[in-house]
Amino acid sequence: MDKYEVDEILNLAIMSKTPYFIVEGIDDICIYEAIARSANINCEIYSVAMIDGYVGGNDGVIQAMTSLDALNMPNGKAVEHYVLGIIDRDARFYRNEMPTLPSIFSLNYYSIESHYISKFAVQPSIDRLTRISSSDEVDVDLIFSKIEQNIFDVFYFSLDALKNAVIPSYQSIISYSSSIGRRKNANTVSALQTIKHDLDLFALNFNISTNIESMREFVKGKWMLTAFAEELFNEIAQLTISCKSSTIKQCRMCELDDTAPCLYQLREGLNKNSLYSMIQDFIEIPDFDYIRSAMKSVEVNAGT
Repeated sequence: MDKYEVDEILNLAIMSKTPYFIVEGIDDICIYEAIARSANINCEIYSVAMIDGYVGGNDGVIQAMTSLDALNMPNGKAVEHYVLGIIDRDARFYRNEMPTLPSIFSLNYYSIESHYISKFAVQPSIDRLTRISSSDEVDVDLIFSKIEQNIFDVFYFSLDALKNAVIPSYQSIISYSSSIGRRKNANTVSALQTIKHDLDLFALNFNISTNIESMREFVKGKWMLTAFAEELFNEIAQLTISCKSSTIKQCRMCELDDTAPCLYQLREGLNKNSLYSMIQDFIEIPDFDYIRSAMKSVEVNAGT
C-alpha cells in the first residue's frame, strides 16, 4: 500500500470535516484511538511513518506539521482546525527545543506511557488483580505514597540519562537506550551514588524534584511504568496479609471468618508483567483529560 502524501491528509480532513491526528509511532495509534473513543470523538489517527517522506518519532511529526503549516488554507481556517500533530515531551523540553507551531500539541509528560502512573490507576488495578469489590474501602492515597517512595531508584538512574541527552559532552553511566532493569544493578547503583551531588545540581537547574509528578516529566515513560507496575503489584500482593491482620479494613470474607479465602488474594496466573499491560487499559483516568479536551477542540473546529 502506498503511503499518504502530507497534503492529502489535510485535504481528507477538510473534505470529510473530520479531525486527523498525526502521532509519533505505530504503537501510539491504538492508544489515541482509545482516548478518542472515551470522549466519543470521531477522528482519524495516523502515525507519521505512514506519510511519504517522513520517519517515525517527534522529529517526523514536527517536520510533517511544518510542511502543512506552509500550505495555503482554502477557507481562512488554520491547519490545527483540521490536523493536529501530537508529540511526546521527552528530553526535547530540557534542551529548549519544543516547537511553537499551534498545529503541534506537546504532551505534559515525557511520553504517553507516563500518564498511566497515577493514583487513579491504583483502584482499577486492585479490582483487576483481586476479587475485592471496588466499593470496598482501600486507602489509595496511602498505597500511592508508598509507591512514590519505593520507585526512588529510578530517579538518579533517569536523571543521568537526561543529563546525557541535554549535555552532549557529558559522559553518562545511563542513556535512554539503557534497560530499566539496570537500575537495581549493584554496580550501577554504586556508580550513580558517586555522582549524586552533581546530578542534584543538574536537577536543581531544571526544578526537578523527587516526587512522582516531577518524575513523570523527565523519566522515560516505559521505564517509569515498569517501576510503577512492579511496586503497585507488590503493594497489592501485601493486601491479603494486611486484611488478615486487620491493619486495613477487612474484606467481607475475612470479617466473617479469618480462615476464609481473602478477597484481596491475587487472581491465579497474574504477575507484574500482567499488571504492566492491564494498566494501559485505564484510558478513562483523569490524567488523559487534557488530551481529550485538545482532541475534542479539533473535532469541533473541523466540523464547522
